[in-house]
Amino acid sequence: MMILCICTVIGVTGCGVSTDSQESSWNEAADPWSYSFGVHVFTEGDGRVLRPVWRVIDVSEHQRNVNWQKVKQSEVDAAILRIGYGHGNEDKYFKNNLAQVRVNRIPHGLYLYSYAYGTDFAREEANFVLQTLRKYSINDKTIPIFYDMEHLDDWGGHTMPTRPIQFEQIAKVFFGALEDAGYTNLGIYTYAHNMATRLDSDWLREHANWIASYSNTLEYDFAGCPDPHAWQYTSTARVPGVTGDVDVSVFDLRFFMSAE
Repeated sequence: MMILCICTVIGVTGCGVSTDSQESSWNEAADPWSYSFGVHVFTEGDGRVLRPVWRVIDVSEHQRNVNWQKVKQSEVDAAILRIGYGHGNEDKYFKNNLAQVRVNRIPHGLYLYSYAYGTDFAREEANFVLQTLRKYSINDKTIPIFYDMEHLDDWGGHTMPTRPIQFEQIAKVFFGALEDAGYTNLGIYTYAHNMATRLDSDWLREHANWIASYSNTLEYDFAGCPDPHAWQYTSTARVPGVTGDVDVSVFDLRFFMSAE
C-alpha cells in the first residue's frame, strides 16, 4: 500500500536535530509538492519522497482574516486552527476560522498553545479546550488536537519547568483529561531542538507526532513515536487567501481520515 511510504521515509534514522532557532531555511522557489494518483507527494531536498501526504497550514489570530474560499481553491488539503492559549484565552479568530473551514468543507484539526507551569494549570488548559469544543459543537472525537509545547520564560510570577519529567507530567494531565472525554486523536507539537532538550523523555517522544524542523530535508527521526507523523518544514510559505507568511506542514493523511 502507498500509505506505508510516508511511514518508512518519515521514520528515517540517523538525522541530526535542528537548532533552537525557528528561522526557516527553506527555499520557497523550489516547489517540493506534486501529485500522484490525485494525492500530494512531497520531495525532500535530497530526493527522498514522502507519499501519500497532505499539505496542511496552521493559523491563528496572527494571520487575522483568512479568505478560506481562496484557501480551499489552492492546493492546501487541511488546516490546523489555534483554539487559544493557556486557559480562558480563546484565539480571537477561532470562531470565524472554524465557521469558514466548516462552510468550505476543509478538513481541520486544532491546537492549544500551552502556558502550563504545573499539572494544575495543565488541567485548566484541558478543561478550557473541552469547554470550547462543547461551545462550538465539535463532537467528532477523532478530530486531531495538538498540545503546543514550546519554550517559555517565567511569566506572571510563575516559574516554568526545567526538567523533562515535569513537562511529561504536565502533558499526561492534559492528555488524560481529553482522553477521559473520549478524544482519541491527540498529539504534541514542538520543535526538534526542544524535543532533544527540555522534552527529552520517552513518553514525550512517543506522543510528539508533529515536529517543526525548518529545512528542505527532514531532520528528525520520530524515534519511539508511532505513526502517523507530521513535519512543519517552513514558517514563511505564501498561500492564496492568507496575508503574509504562514506555516506549512507535511501531514500523513491518516490524521484526517475520520475527522470532521
